[in-house]
Amino acid sequence: MKQCPPPHAARSPLGFFIRLILLAAVFLRASQAAEPDTNTFHVGFSHSLFTDVNENDAEAAVKVWGQTIAKERGIPTVTGSHIFQSTSEILQALKDKSVDAVGITMVEYAALSREVRFNPIFVTHNSGRTREQYLLLVHRDSKLERLGDLRGRSLVLHLNSRVCLAQPWLDTLLLQEDGLPATGWFGQITQSPKLAQVILPVFFHRIDACVATRTEYETMCELNPQIGQQLKILSRSPELVASSFCFRADYAPTFKEQLYSALRDLHKTPAGLQVMTIFQSEKVEDQPASCLDSALELLALQARLVNRAGASNSLSQAGAPRMLRGGVQP
Repeated sequence: MKQCPPPHAARSPLGFFIRLILLAAVFLRASQAAEPDTNTFHVGFSHSLFTDVNENDAEAAVKVWGQTIAKERGIPTVTGSHIFQSTSEILQALKDKSVDAVGITMVEYAALSREVRFNPIFVTHNSGRTREQYLLLVHRDSKLERLGDLRGRSLVLHLNSRVCLAQPWLDTLLLQEDGLPATGWFGQITQSPKLAQVILPVFFHRIDACVATRTEYETMCELNPQIGQQLKILSRSPELVASSFCFRADYAPTFKEQLYSALRDLHKTPAGLQVMTIFQSEKVEDQPASCLDSALELLALQARLVNRAGASNSLSQAGAPRMLRGGVQP
């Protein structure tokens, strides 16, 4: 088989929060005098949003916010930031109001929203979409025709915050199929932070199946049409919001409307468009909480099926495949 040239680097999975802060920063300019603590905008974000970005670099990017308060917006604030290592840390910070807005995955949002009310909720447009759709891909020559054919086979997932709902989605399919979650179904599950290492192993018959977002797959097919010719889609997920940037509903600084407006209008200026191009986002906007419903319904279904199957305490028992390259499961 003629090997395809390696695709260009996939768009960087910087995480929703870091794009949002850097994009909004183009409107801002810091005041030189120190502001009182009441004018400090405290931002937190989950470490799970970053896969190939150094966390120190992420915190440094947030400081841009505090150095670039917009003259035309007249926002008298500086910014404090923190990277949280667990959902419990984020919850405590929200409850004691030491953080005003957080960038989180939907798995974390589902847990936090039971105890904290969020409003507004911001999402980004990537390739014209605010939602992700996951594709379960196999090779056309593999003779894998249905989900059941993947029993005991190998799977690779993209280690990326945008794909954080892929395993919950697979769990719902497989628990309904045969009462087993993904870790009990596949013979081996691996993860990679590089998109090429997710899709190309299936293309070259080294891995049986992979999960990528529709956007990622279409990008790879544009770079190399052979991929679209040789791979086929075995299953598609619903369209899901994978992460969000949420404000505490009780956060009410005097400048909040200017702050929200600056985020909404990023795409309306040449400078804003330039920054958004760098971070592969076309627009950022607040949306009603209902935009998260499909993701929350998926996670609720996964929990019900796991409990019904009695699998909640057995996902890591003997017999489950070892998760390779990439640490923890989503």
